[in-house]
Amino acid sequence: MFTVHDTSRFPAVVVRPTAIAPGYAAQWATEMDMLLRHGERFAVLYLETPVEESHEDFKQRGIWLKQHREALARVCTALVVIEPDARRRDVAAQRGQGASKAFGIAHHAVASLDEGLAIALGHAARQPPQDDRAVAYG
Repeated sequence: MFTVHDTSRFPAVVVRPTAIAPGYAAQWATEMDMLLRHGERFAVLYLETPVEESHEDFKQRGIWLKQHREALARVCTALVVIEPDARRRDVAAQRGQGASKAFGIAHHAVASLDEGLAIALGHAARQPPQDDRAVAYG
C-alpha cells in the first residue's frame, strides 16, 4: 500500500507532504522498490518545497538512493517541485541541480500543479535514447 506516494495519476507520482514525518524513510523505500519493480517510467512531483526531514530519514533515503541509482535513473524520468512562491521556487531549482547531476534525473521547479503534471507526463512518455549518439546528434 502506498502512503508516502500518491500513484493515482501514474506515471505522475505525487509525494504526499503530510507523509514526510520522522520515521517515514522505511515506507518511502518500500514504495520506491515497488515502483522500480513495476518497471514503467514515472516522474515524481512534490506539491511544495520538500520539508526538512530528520537526519535518520535523510540518511536512510541517501543509502537507498546510492544503492539504486542506476535502476532509478532508468525509470524515474523527472523530479518536479510545485512551488507557487517565486523566491522559494528559485531556491528549489538551485537545489535540484545537484540532485539532477548526482542521479541523472531531470529536475524542474514550477509554479503550478498543471504545469508540473504536463512536465511529468511529457518526461515519462519520452523513450530513452538507444545509445550516446542519439543524445549527441538528436
